[in-house]
Amino acid sequence: MKIGYFISHFPYVDLVNDANYNKEYAHGGTEIAAYQLARNIAEIDDVEIFTTSIDFKDSHENSENMLIHRYGTVLKIASANLSFKILYKPLNCKIDIAHAHYNMPYSDYSALRYAKKNKVPFVVTYHADAQDSGGNFVRNWAQKIYNRSLLKNVLNGADVIIATSKSYIDESKFLGDYMDKIEVIPNGINLEEFDIKLGKAECRDKLDLPRDKKIILFFGNIVAYKGPHILLKAFIKVKSQFKDVKLVFAGRGEMQEELKKLAADLSITNDIIFTGYVDEGLKPFYYKCADIFCLPSITMAEAFGIVNLEAMACGIPVISSKLGGIPDVVVDRETGLLVNPEDVETLAESLMFLLENEDIARKMGDNGKKKVEEYSWKKIAGKTQMIYERLI
Repeated sequence: MKIGYFISHFPYVDLVNDANYNKEYAHGGTEIAAYQLARNIAEIDDVEIFTTSIDFKDSHENSENMLIHRYGTVLKIASANLSFKILYKPLNCKIDIAHAHYNMPYSDYSALRYAKKNKVPFVVTYHADAQDSGGNFVRNWAQKIYNRSLLKNVLNGADVIIATSKSYIDESKFLGDYMDKIEVIPNGINLEEFDIKLGKAECRDKLDLPRDKKIILFFGNIVAYKGPHILLKAFIKVKSQFKDVKLVFAGRGEMQEELKKLAADLSITNDIIFTGYVDEGLKPFYYKCADIFCLPSITMAEAFGIVNLEAMACGIPVISSKLGGIPDVVVDRETGLLVNPEDVETLAESLMFLLENEDIARKMGDNGKKKVEEYSWKKIAGKTQMIYERLI
């Protein structure tokens, strides 16, 4: 059986630690999830990928048992690369199932066109409702037009829609009409990547972080929907009670300079560390350094939050927002604490609670490490494979 995956951006595996590449070719949780699913399915079946390229050139490559077709980008709106070739070039390829990953337009519609023309089953993994792009008028306008027309065709045409959590289905603007064809399969994690042997002190030495301070960690793109500004405001309240604590923003993004200015205005610059872009290989060490991991997202753009799983894999208690699929991953008062989006006061109280109660924090971290075993990519690939076999 040959599976064809359609996605607007698919990671260049050899370039993931190249900072310029990561700036030019956006890839976040959705793209990483698509890559991990494809590489695990490639151990079972043949796999082809249909996606865009980082530039205007077409390319075709073999990587990890996957044949990857990249079609030249002709237009870029905000962070989205668009290629019209993805709409017709794959049509003559031979695959048995078309599987689209939806979080931005056109690759999903390409998969629908392929499935209709070649009469093969069509699967959509629906990662999230597309959100407004922070004031980018052109992208927001194009997205609204797409949602009202082509997206409905895509969802109507799908044989199976995979949602990444039960909670997100209830909150989505679009999924409620398709309950009869929805299956829930979460995103996953490669547990072995986070099984590092160094202890917390050694990890801090490696990253030049202080051994004698408590560390609250934010990891990911520093963008508005992930709520880094909410965390900074909460941290100010934490600092009034706890002097020996640092806040680490691991990553980069459009809000970084704004946060630096706010920290300077509030005279807490010395208590906040901005790492900039972090190589994939260093990611586990940052988690292992932390006493608390915090992802205070404020919109439904955060449909799942793979970083929560990554922190849990390292035995770190998590504080995150009560929205999207996050409550399916972070079990309140068991693996961490959940707060309402944009609730600065409760977020600060939750941070201080875990700083004060180390035994409870440690127990939550241990519980999270056990729970995350449910999310291994091999198990996720196996569940997805069962859907393919049912459709053929």
